[in-house]
Amino acid sequence: MRGNSPLMEGEGMIEKVKVSREIAEAAEICSAFSRAMLISDVSSIYAGFTMADKSSTRLAKLLVKDNYELEDAIQICFGEYEVKETPVERFNYFYDKYSQSDILFKKDFLGGMLAVAEWFDLPVKGRE
Repeated sequence: MRGNSPLMEGEGMIEKVKVSREIAEAAEICSAFSRAMLISDVSSIYAGFTMADKSSTRLAKLLVKDNYELEDAIQICFGEYEVKETPVERFNYFYDKYSQSDILFKKDFLGGMLAVAEWFDLPVKGRE
């Protein structure tokens, strides 16, 4: 999942790992764990060990299922990630934003969005 270099060009900062909303939610649940314990649990799953069913196990299994490298998994444990939105989530963000407006242009744009959603059979939050 990682590019050629974990460091951003010339800035010396580690690039955030992009994760699904499901992984972000699992990571948030684990934020109460100590970092050392969380990294230990996640590393154990990567090494093939099974563990008691706990939230760190759920996170680790999601990371393995989505083929994240262990280096990225540890970075996620430190909270260095950002959520990548699915096209449907992004669509619903704009739909929600423009459905709140009274401006005619935005209402016309909203109607166009609904037409596109219908063409591509996209679920629209609140209109399912």
